[in-house]
Amino acid sequence: MNILEETRKVDILQVVQGLGLKIHEHRRILCPFHTEKTPSLYLYPNTNTYYCFGCGQHGDVIHFYAGFCQLEYTKAMHELAFHYVPGYERRAVPPPREFASRPEISADRLPDTKEYEYHEVHTEIYETFKEYCDSQAESEVSQQCSAYLKERGFADYTLRNFGIFVVKDYHNVNHYMRTRFAAADLRESGLYNEKDNLVFYKHPIIIPYYQKERIVFLQGRIVGTPTDRTPRYQFLGGVPIPLFNSDLLPKIKTGKIVYLTEGAFDCITLVQQGMPAVSLGSVTMFKKQWAKLFRRFEVCFWFDNDDAGQAAKKAYHEIFHQAGLSTHERDVKEGYKDVNEYFTKREKK
Repeated sequence: MNILEETRKVDILQVVQGLGLKIHEHRRILCPFHTEKTPSLYLYPNTNTYYCFGCGQHGDVIHFYAGFCQLEYTKAMHELAFHYVPGYERRAVPPPREFASRPEISADRLPDTKEYEYHEVHTEIYETFKEYCDSQAESEVSQQCSAYLKERGFADYTLRNFGIFVVKDYHNVNHYMRTRFAAADLRESGLYNEKDNLVFYKHPIIIPYYQKERIVFLQGRIVGTPTDRTPRYQFLGGVPIPLFNSDLLPKIKTGKIVYLTEGAFDCITLVQQGMPAVSLGSVTMFKKQWAKLFRRFEVCFWFDNDDAGQAAKKAYHEIFHQAGLSTHERDVKEGYKDVNEYFTKREKK
């Protein structure tokens, strides 16, 4: 039994209900990861994931349980498997958790979650957003971003090659985009939230994802390490995350090694080092159909040095092997959290 894969299939609605959280209309709940009065965390049973439009927290059912119960990913996985996965080998796992308050659940007769549907206007929105941000005057924010990206070890030519850009003036671009596109299109693209505001309020470093040289996704990054509960990354609301740097694959010769990383910055780091790489964007978002894109290559996993990365690596080995693909792995050396940190700190020594 693949515990990780089976546990990810556990119904997220059932888990949320079991934790005593009230599910509101459109499968929304009050986000347990930040303070709010209006429910902004959406549950997506079709993909068994969640996304908070208020703070950007997202992930699979294991991430939700881990965050709510303040557990490490692996421990959360085994607790969920203990309670929800039939045939799981029972180990020394704590009994079901009891919480002081269990509000009334009202999840019946809720409308189905709408599946995201791509439209050409979404790419037009993303590319217009990038063009306008590039045209903005330099600011204190852009200087902070430049210093941070340099600290992460990225050369100017690398940033230009990947199209990395910065929101130099949030309020300015927030207003401009509203004048260019309909509010409904901006929301459906995931770039704007339900309050009709740009989602990258605290995440000025923007990483574009390209397919056939057109932008199909955007990811925001906070500057430095957050001091509060703000997540490091902000993704587009309700939009599936594609592979990062997938346009590289057709350019690689058959039989060559391709590195698969967890984060976009890790991927960019390897490419800067002359090593062909693509990224998942987030380790929880891997889609099995992506495996066929790597049939011509030797795949080498190079994931983060944490429980989630290590558990995912084992699961992905199995997925790729089932597809008849050869895989390898490289570990981030002890003392470093990810690929980017390893190369950056190594070069500074």
